[in-house]
Amino acid sequence: TQHNVPAWIMFAMFFIVVPLSSSIIKEREQGSYLRILTFPGSNLPFVLGKVILYLMVCFIQFLLILSVGYFIFPLIGLPAFIISHGFFMVLLAVLVCALAATGLGMAIGTYFNTHQQASTFGAVSVMILAALGGIWVPVNIMPDALQILSNISPLYWGLELFNSIFLRHLGFVDLLPNILKLLVFSIVM
Repeated sequence: TQHNVPAWIMFAMFFIVVPLSSSIIKEREQGSYLRILTFPGSNLPFVLGKVILYLMVCFIQFLLILSVGYFIFPLIGLPAFIISHGFFMVLLAVLVCALAATGLGMAIGTYFNTHQQASTFGAVSVMILAALGGIWVPVNIMPDALQILSNISPLYWGLELFNSIFLRHLGFVDLLPNILKLLVFSIVM
């Protein structure tokens, strides 16, 4: 339970790349984006609006999956998910993971031209990053080569961030490397 809940949170967050990239492409195809560019001033408020909306979606996904782990798992005979440490750290982890997922979705939507391209690439890339990142199989039981390769996955960084909070009860300084990796990833995307 303590591994699966954070793993599925990460997977759900990063799977928003499909609807986010599709909405960007749809705006381009319908000419909405071109109309936005004709408004005086910066288009930054429109971009920030989209980012904030998808950040809220990620927070809702976090709360829903957390609720399943806490309330539903005990009903089916599994141990309840426990948050015993660091509410502020958990919120920070959700924020940086959501920013990374949103950044990836925005990059895919900007780069690709059709819904099919974006949704196929987005879904496949999230599946590969999830497999490498320890979402389905914990990284510590993977072969050595895959353990090394897992370090390139933002889902691994996010999962390690959650595990550092939930399982290892580490402080902010110990969380900083993964927080910075996710922030840099979101900025680059």
